[in-house]
Amino acid sequence: MKTYSPGWVGIIGIALVYAVLYVLNLMLPLASSPTFHYNNYTTRIWSWSEFALAGAALVVLFMRRQVAVRAIVLAFVLALLSGASIYLRTHGIVDAGQEGAVVFLTFLAGATLFQQTQSPTITAFQSTSANVIRSVLFGIFAAIPLAAINNLFFYLNSETIIFTDGLTSALLALSPGISEEIIFRYFIIALCAHWLQSKSKHGLVFWAMICLAVVPHSLNHLPDLFLTNPAMAVFLLTATCLLFGLPMAVLQVKRNLETAIAFHWFIDFARFLFGY
Repeated sequence: MKTYSPGWVGIIGIALVYAVLYVLNLMLPLASSPTFHYNNYTTRIWSWSEFALAGAALVVLFMRRQVAVRAIVLAFVLALLSGASIYLRTHGIVDAGQEGAVVFLTFLAGATLFQQTQSPTITAFQSTSANVIRSVLFGIFAAIPLAAINNLFFYLNSETIIFTDGLTSALLALSPGISEEIIFRYFIIALCAHWLQSKSKHGLVFWAMICLAVVPHSLNHLPDLFLTNPAMAVFLLTATCLLFGLPMAVLQVKRNLETAIAFHWFIDFARFLFGY
């Protein structure tokens, strides 16, 4: 059957590799990580999955070798912004460099794949400046209700509000807004779309891309909670997938990358602004 085409094998392979990494992360003690020191299981699975996707991006770039200059410049700018944001948060040059490198590679690989993909594709800052601004504003306004829900959840858990500097909050929110949308969604969707472009009109293809761009990213936030409170972890996984991951992935596919980045950025900006 055509369902078992090489493209589907690749998608199933991504899911299986991630599942293995996730299970190993839960099973192995943190002290068993000889190269890097991790303070918790969330940090470790985040690092492992980023390294795995960076490696996949390197393979794509090595095989394709057709990289547009504009994509290189845009990848560098996005990597610089994301890395600078990480540095502002952790003051670690290694953390900032690692984040920037992964963003650079995955964006460049994703853009290269989309150049060779008929449909569906995700545009990234390819319109006029006015249209890019409109997309950013659309993403911000669309995020306001979900940002309120997100902050309400944190408030109910902490019952405190500690307002922080607005500019600092805006800069800190650049990293999750840019890096997570590129590494865990843009590049993943690019791989899926390229592998299955001959079947792009099938609803199953769309939902396969969306699931891979949403579920692993949400799971990355929850390994420590799965170890202490599995029921709450399942609830939060469902909630974050439906309320946050799904809208962000759909915004990328149906509109463009900058809309999704702005949507994600505003949710984290509001969280940081209120001290969460």
